[in-house]
Amino acid sequence: MSLDELKQQRASTKKNITRIKNIVDASLRQGGKILSAAEYKCRLGILESYFKQILSIQTDIERLDAEDGGRADLEDLYITTKLVIQSQLAEDNNVSLSDTTCVVQSTSKLPRLKLPIFDGKYSNYRNFITSFKQIIDREFNLTNIEKLNNSRNCLQSQALETEDAFQVTNENYPKALERLKVRYDNKTLIFWEGISSLFDLPAVTKPNGIQLRSLIDKVSAIYGSLTSLGSDRQISQAMLIYMVLQKSDKQTNIKWKESLDFKTLLS
Repeated sequence: MSLDELKQQRASTKKNITRIKNIVDASLRQGGKILSAAEYKCRLGILESYFKQILSIQTDIERLDAEDGGRADLEDLYITTKLVIQSQLAEDNNVSLSDTTCVVQSTSKLPRLKLPIFDGKYSNYRNFITSFKQIIDREFNLTNIEKLNNSRNCLQSQALETEDAFQVTNENYPKALERLKVRYDNKTLIFWEGISSLFDLPAVTKPNGIQLRSLIDKVSAIYGSLTSLGSDRQISQAMLIYMVLQKSDKQTNIKWKESLDFKTLLS
């Protein structure tokens, strides 16, 4: 999604939050429509949902435009609206502030997912970043500094070195994620790593049903991943090239690797 489209989404969602604020503000004016405690609680639930949505959009915007300063305004709008609703709920004899806990915090009773670990293996990057975004990146109550620290805690070896150059600041979090993406989200390298892993699978030396099933499952998984990156023809060519390189001298291997542009698969 383009930056303009994301900003349009943000504006639309912000308009919905502002509408809730206007309804609540109008209910407090003389002659305004009086809202019941149940109505305030419903408005609060909707507010929480919109805020979670808009922060996710804001995070995507900051990845494309690190200088965007819309987050503070969104947080102020949310906090102001929420505090007004909570104050009205607290005035009701049957409702306390403890009853107005954010929907995001109270709706899930599932245990917190374990943070994924990424050691720099290209074939594992997409699984890692998908899990990381789900657990940390879209968590609206974490600051970018906290997200960046969590990101570093997930990285090992060369992958950690990719983010080490960045100081721990709010502005550097999207930049660090983008650097990681540029470094590891490389279709060509992921493809060739998959080809290599096929030939690196351990051999089954004795009749063993469990080991044979494990070998078949691993080959099927690797092949399935390869087919999402290239055609059967490209996979066959790559396997032949790999076998030839395994039988070739070190200098030839180096020259072949230097010839790769790391942007396209085999033609």
